[in-house]
Amino acid sequence: MSVFLPKRQGPASGGGRAGSRRARVGLSLVAALAIALVTTLVAAFLPGSTAMSAIRAGARPGVVVPTPATKTEAGSGQGSGPLADPPANIAPSPDFLNSCSGSTYDDSASCLSAVVGAIANARNQEGLPSMVLPTDWAQLSAQEQLFTATNLERTVRGLPPLSGMASALDQSSASAAAQNADPSPPSGFPWSSWGGNWAGAVGNPLEAIYFWMYDDGPGSYNIDCPSAGSSGCWGHRNNILLSLRCQPCLMGTGLNATAYQGNPSWTELLVDTSGSQALDFTWGQVLADLPGSPSSAVLDAPAVGIASTPDGQGYWLVASDGGVFAFGDAMFYGSMGGKRLSEPVVGIASTSDGHGYWLVASDGGLFAFGDAGFFGSMGGRALTRPVVGMAPAHDGRGYWEVASDGGLFAFGDAPYLGSMGGTPLVRPVVAMASTPDGRGYWLTASDGGLFAFGDAPFRGSTGGQALHAPIVSMTASTNAGYWLAASDGGIFSFGVPFHGSMG
Repeated sequence: MSVFLPKRQGPASGGGRAGSRRARVGLSLVAALAIALVTTLVAAFLPGSTAMSAIRAGARPGVVVPTPATKTEAGSGQGSGPLADPPANIAPSPDFLNSCSGSTYDDSASCLSAVVGAIANARNQEGLPSMVLPTDWAQLSAQEQLFTATNLERTVRGLPPLSGMASALDQSSASAAAQNADPSPPSGFPWSSWGGNWAGAVGNPLEAIYFWMYDDGPGSYNIDCPSAGSSGCWGHRNNILLSLRCQPCLMGTGLNATAYQGNPSWTELLVDTSGSQALDFTWGQVLADLPGSPSSAVLDAPAVGIASTPDGQGYWLVASDGGVFAFGDAMFYGSMGGKRLSEPVVGIASTSDGHGYWLVASDGGLFAFGDAGFFGSMGGRALTRPVVGMAPAHDGRGYWEVASDGGLFAFGDAPYLGSMGGTPLVRPVVAMASTPDGRGYWLTASDGGLFAFGDAPFRGSTGGQALHAPIVSMTASTNAGYWLAASDGGIFSFGVPFHGSMG
C-alpha cells in the first residue's frame, strides 16, 4: 500500500531492493545495487512489501500540496555496483523549495535557476563541474528533460548514458504515472537489469533528480533510511548510477500532470536491454545542443574512420588530419589534430576495454592513445601500396594494418593468417575487420568483394554486383557477421540484421 500525507511538508523518499516492489512515502529509487549483488538471485522473486515513516519538515512557503512521494521497483541481472555513496546529505542551497511549485509542472526561470544552482553546489562538494543544460532545454518536453537530467548525472561520473527513450518503455512509464505506480518493463521486453522510479507532487524533473542524488542518506527524506547502515540509504542515487552492460541501455519516462491528488506524477524506467528497439528520443539529439559536446564541432578535415566502444553506447570519429571526436560514452584520450603528419590518417581502432585507441596513417604510421599499446607499425618502411585501414587483436595486445593491394601486416600478438598481397584484384582493398575471438579477419574491396582469413566465415559480399557507390568501410558483429558501408550511405548486411541506411 502507499501512504500519502495531506500537506506538503517537504520531500521524502524510500528505496527498494532488487526484485522487490515497495510502496513508499517520498522520493524513491531502485534498489541499491550493492544490496542487489548479494540478494539478486533471491530478492528478484520476493513478494512486495510496504512501509511508512515520519516525514521530515521542509515546507514550500505559501504552497499547500501533498508531500512529494515516490516508489521504486527493480529487476537485477548483470549490472555491476554503483559508485561510492556521499558521506552525508547535502541540503539544497539555494533552497529551491522557495522558488519551485510542487503542484504543477514548473519550468520557470526562477525555479530552474534555483535548482541548477543547488545541483552546482552539491556537485562542487564532490569535485564535479556544474550541470550544463542543453541550449534547447525549454523546447524539450518534460519527459525529455527528465531523460536528459538523468543522463547528465551519469555521464559527469564517467558512466555510459542511456542511449534513447524507447517507445515501449515510455508507454509503460506513462501508464505507471497515471496510476502513481512503479514503472516496470512491459511484458516481453528483453532486459538483463532495470530500475524504475516514481515521484509525486514534484514540479520540475531537476527537483526529483536533486533529492534522489544528493539528499538521500541518513536523516534525509528517504524513509527507507531511518538510520546509518539501513539498506535503503542512498537507494535512489544508486539506481540512477547503476553500472550497466548497455547492449543497449534505454530509458522510458512518464508524466501525468494531475494523477497524484491533482498534482504531477513522474516516472522513469532505466533498462539494460538487447536488440534494436523503437526510440522516441535519443541522447544524440541532446548532444547536438549541449554546450561543450563534440557533436556539433566543425571538422578541419574529412572524417575517415569510426570505432565503437565495447558496449556500443558510444564511438569515436577520426578525421584525415588526426583529429578525434568522442561521442556517447566514448572518452577522449588525445589525437593528432594540429600536429604535423607525414601522411594523412586513414583509420581508427579501439582497444578491447574501450580505454584507448589507435590511429593509422596511409604510410603505416601508427599513433596510440589511452591504454592502447604500441607494438610496431609500417611507418618509415617502403610500401607497395598505401595502408587503408587497421583492426585490433581480440586482447588489445596487437593489431593488423592492411594496404590497398590486400597486403596484411601483423603486430604484437595479432596472428598473420594470410592476405591478398600479390594477388590481382578487380578493385583495391579499402577496409578490414577482425572476428570476435581475434583468430580471423576479413578484407573488403571497393566493389564489396570480401576475402576471409583464419576462422572468419564468408557470409556473402557485393562483389560482382552493380553498386551506386563504392564500398568504403566495414564492421563486424559479435556473431561474426558483418556490414559493408558505401560512400552514399548504403549499408549491406551479411549474417546480421539490416537496420536501415542512408543509401
